[in-house]
Amino acid sequence: MSTALGSRTARRATPASQRSATVRSFRPDIEALRAIAVLVVVLYHAGVPYLPGGYVGVDVFFVISGFLITTHLIGELNRTGTVKLGRFYARRARRLLPAAALVAVVTVVVTWAGVSGLLAAEVGWDALWSALFAMNIYLAVSGVDYGANQDPSPLQHYWSLSVEEQFYLVWPLLMVLVALSARRVARRRAARTGREQSAPGVRGPIAAVIAAIMVASFLYSEHLLATLPTMAYFLAPSRAWELGLGALIAVATPWLAQQRWLHGSAWVSAGLVLIIGSAVVMTDATSFPGTAALFPTLGVALVIIGGTSRASVVERAVLDVRPMQAIGRVSYGWYLWHWPMLVLTPLVLDETLTLTENLMVIGAALLFAMWTYITYEDPVRRAESLRHSRRSFAVGGLAIGTVAATAAGAIALGPMAYRTGDFVAEVEPNAITEAVAAGAAMDIIPGNVDPGLDEASKDKPDLEAADGISCMVGLETETISEEDGGSCVAGGTEGGSETVVVVGDSHAYHWVPALREIAIQRDWELVSMTKSGCTLNDVELVNTQLERDYWECYAWREDVMQRIDELDPSLILTTAAVFSEKADDTFTDRWAQGVTTTTTALVETGAPVYVIEDTPYPRVDIPTCLAQHVQDVSECALPPVEAYSDPERRERTAEAASAAGAEIIDPSAWFCTEDLCPAISGNVIVYSDNSHMSATYSKTLATVLGDELPESL
Repeated sequence: MSTALGSRTARRATPASQRSATVRSFRPDIEALRAIAVLVVVLYHAGVPYLPGGYVGVDVFFVISGFLITTHLIGELNRTGTVKLGRFYARRARRLLPAAALVAVVTVVVTWAGVSGLLAAEVGWDALWSALFAMNIYLAVSGVDYGANQDPSPLQHYWSLSVEEQFYLVWPLLMVLVALSARRVARRRAARTGREQSAPGVRGPIAAVIAAIMVASFLYSEHLLATLPTMAYFLAPSRAWELGLGALIAVATPWLAQQRWLHGSAWVSAGLVLIIGSAVVMTDATSFPGTAALFPTLGVALVIIGGTSRASVVERAVLDVRPMQAIGRVSYGWYLWHWPMLVLTPLVLDETLTLTENLMVIGAALLFAMWTYITYEDPVRRAESLRHSRRSFAVGGLAIGTVAATAAGAIALGPMAYRTGDFVAEVEPNAITEAVAAGAAMDIIPGNVDPGLDEASKDKPDLEAADGISCMVGLETETISEEDGGSCVAGGTEGGSETVVVVGDSHAYHWVPALREIAIQRDWELVSMTKSGCTLNDVELVNTQLERDYWECYAWREDVMQRIDELDPSLILTTAAVFSEKADDTFTDRWAQGVTTTTTALVETGAPVYVIEDTPYPRVDIPTCLAQHVQDVSECALPPVEAYSDPERRERTAEAASAAGAEIIDPSAWFCTEDLCPAISGNVIVYSDNSHMSATYSKTLATVLGDELPESL
């Protein structure tokens, strides 16, 4: 069991006033905090009940990292007056990069060997982002994208490492700058007064800077949480205050060591309650980080402060015990291994895992972490031959280079690593139902599949707006177009004799390729106004990505209705995604009432109104599924009873729209036979993800959709 500095005899010989200022060098309580952090994260990811807020373990890691790194840096500043940046970065490279690179490389290779080369190519891109310390930035941007309906990446958890690495890049430089500035100010003061002064302390100025950064970061986090919550979650500036909290404790440690009332079991116990309580009480619906993150982070602060000068009873009984210390030592490796194993195991086995099986997976991940620590991570960190900064940088460079080379190979070769069958007949525009039937009977992916498997996930609709301004707007946009003044006219249809409007969410947008073909043929000017996750129907929504009331959607609806009045269109088309049943028992009734209200308003414009019933919901990412089942594509198909999610809401939508005066288009025969909804129709991949039509298939449906619309307006 670890102890504070000095022997028991030395402590007895030291006056109490001096003992209160003792600061421990090794902190078993912090090692245990690492164990708690990784435990709540891996158990949460495994789906263990009663830990719906296990994601707070990452916040525990942030505070610990801020404390430990700043403790080291402030010590070096006090001893030498500066920080040897090269040596610092070399130590970080030797400590973090080898294990992270090993897991990333193994993940790409296992994805290729056990799942598919196509998915390995996608994971390869994630590995590159991780190698560039920018996974958090990538997720912040892609998390609010149109194509965000995708399965999680096995390297998604590297986002938190990226946040810490960005902190490590900036923080030492800032501390050195503050220390130099403080000393320069002290010298000028001495020169002005003519009095010689002792070397100024740097803790005060550094603490002031940390406090300012924390306040700014916290306020920024709160601002982003209200407007761009995905970015608030992933970006370093909105997380900096958590790292700063640990840093502030490190800078204030000498003072905290003298505050005996802050030490002991009461504060440590309160901190542990805050951490564990946050993991138990918070859920995925909690607005996070922001104010909610104060609870686990302040809990960490209380544990660290409570053990500043001596081990408490709680520490000796609960924290400084072998299992906790052992898990703490391998916590980094366990964090690295657990997520790719949880993501890839069901893909390799091609089955959904039970809770028991998930627990077995994270248990295996713990064994991998122990093996990594004993044979690789710890030896590399302690190797005398690597103590030199240049050699440490070489190790880091080799790690990054290995990840980059593996990722590049997967990206370049992965899409070619599958065999397809013979060519099949291409889809005839007037024979869609025959193509669907052929797809339902298909075993192997045809050699002339369109788009290719490597392109299917990118086969999204594009308005190709005549003025170049996108009118498929993201979650946080309140207006019709991403930039002011967008006409929303589809390229190639400008100047048409009649104006036709398509409006709705992303499931309205995926009909744009078909509608553009029709518009060009019939001399229509096609105007498309669509918004991610926002039905035009007048119903209140809670957006699952924003985790709050979707007020941007309501503002967008008002603009759309005003634009429709200005356009005075000759035809209006709309549709809305119906993914799955809602937990709210009243939602279907409110939805149907919203359909009635909105359809009535559209009909009152005098234009014919057509409502397209929603397309099937395949529930799995189709390009990924097809890459896994090249020889048996039926594994990616669903019976209609499963593919047509929430049948009651679909039926009520059609009934309400029809009663309000709209014409109803039922596209079910273009997607399903009586028994099956295939992933491939003829030679065309139907979906680009787990929800949206591929642009190629949408374009293929132009003829049959056109047959349902009036020839002349």
